[in-house]
Amino acid sequence: MIMDSLLSILFFLLTLSSLNPSFASQPSYQDHCGSIVPESTPNENTHNSSPFDDHQRGYFTGGDSIIDGGTSLNQYFDLQPMYIRATKFSDLFNVEATVSLTSSISYYWNSSHGDSLRYERKRRYRRNHVYFKLEGFWSESSGKACMVGKGNGYSKTGKHLNLDAVFKLDKVFSASNITSLVNGSLESLSSPKDESYFEPISVVMFPKANYKYTLNSTEVTNEFSSGSDAMKGGLSLSSLSFCSRPLSRAIRRLPLEFSPECNSSKNCTPFSENSGPLPFLVSLKGIECSISNNKHRLRILVRFLNTSNYWISQSFNPKTMLVGEGWWDEKKNMLCVVACHIIESSLAGTHVGDCSIRLRLRFPSTWSINSTSSIVGQIWSNKSTNDSGYFKKITFRNEDDGSVGIQATKYEYSLLDRAKKSCPAPKPVKNKEKRYPDANSYDMRFDMAVRESNKRVAWGYSSPLAVGGEISTIDQISSSITVDSTFDQNVSSSIVESPEVVLHSGGLFNISYKISLWPNSTSNDKNSLLNHSSGSVRISAEGIYDSGEGSLCMIGCRDLHLNSLTPTAHSVDCEIVVKFQLPPLDERSGIYIKGSIESTRKKSDSLYFKPLELSSAAFYTEAAEKLVWRMDMETIMVLISTTLASVFVGLQLYHVKRHPNVLPLLSLVMMAMLTLGYMIPLVLNFEALIAQNPNNKNFVFGNVVWLEVNEIAVRLITMVAFLLQFRLLQLTWSSRKSDESNKGLWIAERKATCVTLALYAAGLLIALLLKLKKDGDAVPVITPLNQHHSSWENIKSYGGLVLDGFLLPQIILNLFSNMRGNVLSCSFYFGTTFVRLLPHAYDLYRTHNYARVDSGSYFYADPSADFYSTAWDIVIPLGGVLLAIIIYLQQRFGAHCILPQRFKGSKVYEKVPVVAESEAEVETANL
Repeated sequence: MIMDSLLSILFFLLTLSSLNPSFASQPSYQDHCGSIVPESTPNENTHNSSPFDDHQRGYFTGGDSIIDGGTSLNQYFDLQPMYIRATKFSDLFNVEATVSLTSSISYYWNSSHGDSLRYERKRRYRRNHVYFKLEGFWSESSGKACMVGKGNGYSKTGKHLNLDAVFKLDKVFSASNITSLVNGSLESLSSPKDESYFEPISVVMFPKANYKYTLNSTEVTNEFSSGSDAMKGGLSLSSLSFCSRPLSRAIRRLPLEFSPECNSSKNCTPFSENSGPLPFLVSLKGIECSISNNKHRLRILVRFLNTSNYWISQSFNPKTMLVGEGWWDEKKNMLCVVACHIIESSLAGTHVGDCSIRLRLRFPSTWSINSTSSIVGQIWSNKSTNDSGYFKKITFRNEDDGSVGIQATKYEYSLLDRAKKSCPAPKPVKNKEKRYPDANSYDMRFDMAVRESNKRVAWGYSSPLAVGGEISTIDQISSSITVDSTFDQNVSSSIVESPEVVLHSGGLFNISYKISLWPNSTSNDKNSLLNHSSGSVRISAEGIYDSGEGSLCMIGCRDLHLNSLTPTAHSVDCEIVVKFQLPPLDERSGIYIKGSIESTRKKSDSLYFKPLELSSAAFYTEAAEKLVWRMDMETIMVLISTTLASVFVGLQLYHVKRHPNVLPLLSLVMMAMLTLGYMIPLVLNFEALIAQNPNNKNFVFGNVVWLEVNEIAVRLITMVAFLLQFRLLQLTWSSRKSDESNKGLWIAERKATCVTLALYAAGLLIALLLKLKKDGDAVPVITPLNQHHSSWENIKSYGGLVLDGFLLPQIILNLFSNMRGNVLSCSFYFGTTFVRLLPHAYDLYRTHNYARVDSGSYFYADPSADFYSTAWDIVIPLGGVLLAIIIYLQQRFGAHCILPQRFKGSKVYEKVPVVAESEAEVETANL
């Protein structure tokens, strides 16, 4: 027994060691690294002046058999030292570290489906990362380091691999400067025929620890004082760092602008060997940022990209990269950078040299219609024109102002006189009771639908850049609300955070706007504003806003350098007139912003473009405040009406308990219809509750806890109403089934069902045709919540209409069965009719007090769940009351009392008690 136990334990340990490489024997350091760095016994004390940073990042190439590469967006490795211990030799140190290789790849799935697709994704994900745990020694005097260890990876077929490797580094010194690069290789210790063998991996990284800045000499500093741009005002850096967000993100993609005579990279970029197309972007990445003696310093990697997408071509390519030192000049408020070429013979032989390139960057303190960028800068060479490596000065500027974190403090107008001449003079205010948005309010920004020649061609966005001489903060607030999808405040608090609305009876404001248009597709029309290939149109505009009339008229300037494949020097077309007409704040219907963008040039001019029509649904802050109140009120009304409906169904149950003989005479169609009316919302709400994404909340309503609590209460009460109605349906069906002797009621039920369904089918066809015609005549606009009507909503609306006339199946059954008697209690058919028709009365009130919004904000009288309009709100209640009156007359005077004399029947169905408390159906002559 003991021997069996020992054998089992031994077998378990052997199995575990085969699965976990950490139990397997480590590769011999002496065999693979002894000739590079000698081995020694480490001491207990830890070395403090490490040449490695806590997290050292670099680039790698190779290793395709264990990590996917080639089309990767990023190929980098991380070196993270765990321990660095001293030895008995003063310049020799024991190092334990982890090395991870990562490759971020863009995948395209065309042929894989189902299980194979999931397997392929899993396999690809596994091959994006390889991890090694290594141990070895570093020689401070020679700058060499060598480590051996084991790692984990996956083959191209997805098989798990245990990897033995040796990691060699060169030029690892405890002190470094701009010319220092650490080169190395990661090599497999397996046989080339072994499945765990991988190709040698070359690595390069920029050292961080103990770095010394040496390039900011007085002579070099004077080079940044020349040029007109150096004399312009700029903002201070304050406490921001180029290595931290949001500034680090803003400098990752800065569009370039070249001299007009540049049409290729020759003499126009820092890379003389490359004569291909001009790069599109420059990307600045801080390798390391520090503050010493209150002076900002950084090491920076400069990358030139031939695409507008920053996330493409991020692998290590020395032919398009520079590395440099930078410092922030407090006097001139600008970043000064001395950049050097990365010279590559091979990745292992990469070094830094030729530090003749200069870069400066500043944050303009003043914006104008020709310059609204929050970051501008230049790149140039300090070489003379005839020297090799000289290139013409390059300008760059950012496009996205909201993500920088720094913006100008004032705005200078230059085209107001032209705007006053091009725009009509303000008219006297005719109706002083109408109120329009204040120029400083959040309501002045909006999305737009763009039409050209009556065709939807693009969508756009417009936001105030400045009001008066002050820079607007509206767009920064809206950006923070849009990006933060997880904020947990109610609608009221989100409104409070926006600028306070100050209402004016009238007044003129100088205003500046920024407008962006994104086409749905590229146009081939040469006279179209959207016929370029850059994907967007950017217009800066300034003019007059009349807050008494809600009219906005401006002169616009569009960037022309975006229209060309060659990013030439910044140029604009300012022969553009932009107009908007805003609706009043208290408008009840048609709350749409209308606008236009027109060129004032002649049609023969190459810069002329066809007029564009703009439209947007205005969703004002004041309307949002009313919307919150309306939503709360509607939720309470739902609770009250559903509770009343439950009470009325309960009274009907009490009625049939007292008079069980009326149960077979109830319409099964009516009972089933009312039951489904409660069941379907419960099912849909349950599915929505499961499928909802808590991070996908609309920024207008936020995550409103109070509304969610009310929704739960509504579901509970609806569940009670459903159960009561289902019980009534069950009793009706049971009573009908237990009375098989009376075939006449079943025949009458079938006839009534056929007639009812025929009427419903005809009504549905007519309703769908009317809806389709109405939707076809509607003009598409951008709605605040991007809601779109569908055929399902049309069917839901008709379903609501059917429920409004829930008494129709009972009336038809009464006619075929010639019933007389109180089948339905008065409280049930009049009460339920009142509950069904109350939403239409409320909709009449809502139409005259609230603006109608296409959104999911309707908790009561939802337009997508019934027919709501002024006409329907009158016709449907009248029809419902008429049906209730007919039921009353039928139950009092007989089912045929509503028919002419010649159509009246001769038989009446009713239930009467007999001896021994049994029930039987009898036929009596109709007197």
